[in-house]
Amino acid sequence: MKIVILDGLALFQQDIPRNAFQAFGEIDFYEKTNPDEIPLRDPAATVLVTNKCLVNEKALQHFKEVKLVLVAATGYNSVDTLACKNRGIQVSNVPAYGTYSVAQHTLALLLAWSNRVEQHNRSVQAGEWIQNDWAYSLSPLNEWAGKKMGIIGMGNIGKCFANMAASLGMSIYYHHTKDLGLPNYTFLSKKELAQTCDVISLHCPLNPQTDQIINEEFISWMPEHAVLINSSRGGLVNNMALANALKENRIKAALLDVLDQEPPPQKHPLIGISNAFITPHNAWLSIEARTRIIQSLTLTLEGFLEGKAINQVN
Repeated sequence: MKIVILDGLALFQQDIPRNAFQAFGEIDFYEKTNPDEIPLRDPAATVLVTNKCLVNEKALQHFKEVKLVLVAATGYNSVDTLACKNRGIQVSNVPAYGTYSVAQHTLALLLAWSNRVEQHNRSVQAGEWIQNDWAYSLSPLNEWAGKKMGIIGMGNIGKCFANMAASLGMSIYYHHTKDLGLPNYTFLSKKELAQTCDVISLHCPLNPQTDQIINEEFISWMPEHAVLINSSRGGLVNNMALANALKENRIKAALLDVLDQEPPPQKHPLIGISNAFITPHNAWLSIEARTRIIQSLTLTLEGFLEGKAINQVN
């Protein structure tokens, strides 16, 4: 069986062996594959492994022998699942591999911003403590106890992060496709959530209903002291609406692990804004989370060989 890994760099990095699937057959490993490089990949592949590389109609016309597409992530926007279904191709993803890693990173974004951790570390390393009192702050520090956390998307990650925020003494409010009846957590409409909460954190999938859910109208409902966090999908946010709001101080800050284009172009509207704090889509990148992805893909491959469809999304 021929397995082509189209864009394995992010998943394997330098700490997971790139021959992880060699027991299943011959492996072609590529760190990245751009759309114009698809014709250079082996058309005889039985299995494709992708994360962000598009497996669309055009790609499927090249890979005429493929029977299984493995998505090394939970979201599978990169794959045309309907085109695969019409060809009898199984598409499987990896559910719930990074729940704690992404929630942890979301919390890290919030605390790094509110406590200015790196700013003060650099100050001390630069010798500035000796010039100050025994305790000093370069900017105001915030405590989150008693504040209101608003979460959009109460799936596994949303619930996990809600518990973390609650442990800080925050009151938890959420918006979801429906009221889940969660004890101690309050369901609100989008407008009520935006108007009520000190922090809004996005944990919903990107789909036609959530595309640019954070737009000019939503931001207009938020109080000026509010903070937006996005560790889900960049497409949930209207870039220009958020950039303008930050520049005009209509909200306090945006803490982002994702953008609509990754890597972003040099003149991306959210790059270079002083109150936009951005990490490079690495909330999911812990060694533990990536190891779980490999384990899940291995189980799906074993099931495929036995005629069992595991984690199929089409």
